[in-house]
Amino acid sequence: MKNHIFSLLILIATNAIPTSILAEENTQSADTSEKINYIPEFHGAVRPRWEIDTETGNSRFEVRWARFTAEGKISPKIGYFFQVDLCDQGVFKFHDAYAKMELMKGLEIQAGQFRMPFGREPFMAPQNYVFANRSFMGKQMCNYRKVGAKVTYSVPISLPLTVEAAVGNAGRVANHNTWSKSYMGCGRVTLQAGDFNICGGVMDILPDATRIMLFDIGTTWKHGDWRGGIEYMNEHYVKSYHKDAHSWVAWGDYGRPVKLGIFNRWSVQARYDGMTRQWNGVTGDSDNEGRHRATIGGTLTYKYKKVFADVMLDYEQYFYQHGYTPTDGQGNKLILELAVRF
Repeated sequence: MKNHIFSLLILIATNAIPTSILAEENTQSADTSEKINYIPEFHGAVRPRWEIDTETGNSRFEVRWARFTAEGKISPKIGYFFQVDLCDQGVFKFHDAYAKMELMKGLEIQAGQFRMPFGREPFMAPQNYVFANRSFMGKQMCNYRKVGAKVTYSVPISLPLTVEAAVGNAGRVANHNTWSKSYMGCGRVTLQAGDFNICGGVMDILPDATRIMLFDIGTTWKHGDWRGGIEYMNEHYVKSYHKDAHSWVAWGDYGRPVKLGIFNRWSVQARYDGMTRQWNGVTGDSDNEGRHRATIGGTLTYKYKKVFADVMLDYEQYFYQHGYTPTDGQGNKLILELAVRF
């Protein structure tokens, strides 16, 4: 069928490189004059919260994320990246471990376990979430890490254009020991045009029962005190195993400097996101119910150098199909969160 389609994605990315670059001699000796700082850079986010279901009155405290990353270089052209969640609602999770190499200017390869390059919302990390909760698109619709390889090429033109293509194991990411004749793959193109960052991509996956194709297009923008984004994603099930699923998100954020105790910035946010009924393609797993949601929030921020502490208050209003009764935590709720990011 399409067992080798992912290799073609990588070939497409590399074929975009001008022939003159490919012909460049690679016999030059390595540049040993560049100084390397072997101390890794550490980043992360700790996001404890209190939330209450405004319909049932049930509430809870939790550590939603305690994300920690380490990255660095061991030579001018070789780097690494690790990422773990020390406490994801009480559970330890190992997310990423990969090595990367710069083959020439603008061309990089990486291999290991990582989030597949597809979409904008699915690619966000707790260090840069604008809202307390992820969008439905980033959590339910498309949330894929895989073990595989990726090629990234920054096209040398006046407008910054980046092409990414990746191939990975088709099975669950937690098991690296499974042999298979099938793979999954994706490709993404990103263009920075003034205040706008525009991306589009395609993903081909085989979770279990059937092959699934996903298509995505979206943009984020930032201008002055304003920033925002809009994105649409379509999920198509090959051989009509399930009706196509659709997801969308639109959000905006406005912030200003302020002097209020230790806080030096305030901001307000609004978001509208939704998804139709969706299935993850795994036999025995139930559908994700279709839903819409409106979110409004406000944030007070204390910024010190590269460290941010946010006190966030979000209210989420959910809209389900008539007759559906959501379980605890899936209905309207109020969230108060302290997010420390570094």
